[in-house]
Amino acid sequence: MKRHLPYSTPEGYFQGLQQRLADIPGKKQATTFQKFSPYLALAAVFAVAVVVGNVIINKTSAPAASAMEVVEYLLDSDLTLSQLEDAIFYSD
Repeated sequence: MKRHLPYSTPEGYFQGLQQRLADIPGKKQATTFQKFSPYLALAAVFAVAVVVGNVIINKTSAPAASAMEVVEYLLDSDLTLSQLEDAIFYSD
């Protein structure tokens, strides 16, 4: 029994093959920008993430108390002089 292959090569395919292969342009050399553009994009994403995170943190955090407010709070809390000195020493 003879096997029949369902696929065949089109007529005249191999006559112009060498010329068609020669017409394919060679691989172009990538420029410096093309080489580093993925890294620049990644750095830009990280920079945007840091800026957005910083804005969110600064908008949602409570303002820091001044040194005088801390001292007034400690004085009003009836601490001993030793505890007050320790508290002021550790807050600086």
